[in-house]
Amino acid sequence: MAMIDKKYKIQAVQAITKAKHTEQDSVLFLAKDKALPATLRFYSEECTRLGAANDQLQGIELLIGRVEDYQAKHAKKVKVADIAPGKEAKRVLQ
Repeated sequence: MAMIDKKYKIQAVQAITKAKHTEQDSVLFLAKDKALPATLRFYSEECTRLGAANDQLQGIELLIGRVEDYQAKHAKKVKVADIAPGKEAKRVLQ
């Protein structure tokens, strides 16, 4: 199976269902990414448009709040997403 997220090796377990996920079926965004709150707001709007349940929408809003809180408390870590130039960047972008 092809990797979707080529920047990170991901090993995640869904907290409730215990389903396992890797870079082959998921994407990782970091809380320090300056664009993440806006990205999550757009995601919430799209979920609303698609008819997502209220519990899902509430969860997204709570997540936005946690990300904004993290960014406020760690302002020096917050930055625009980037990939360091070089051989590895080319591999990630392909």
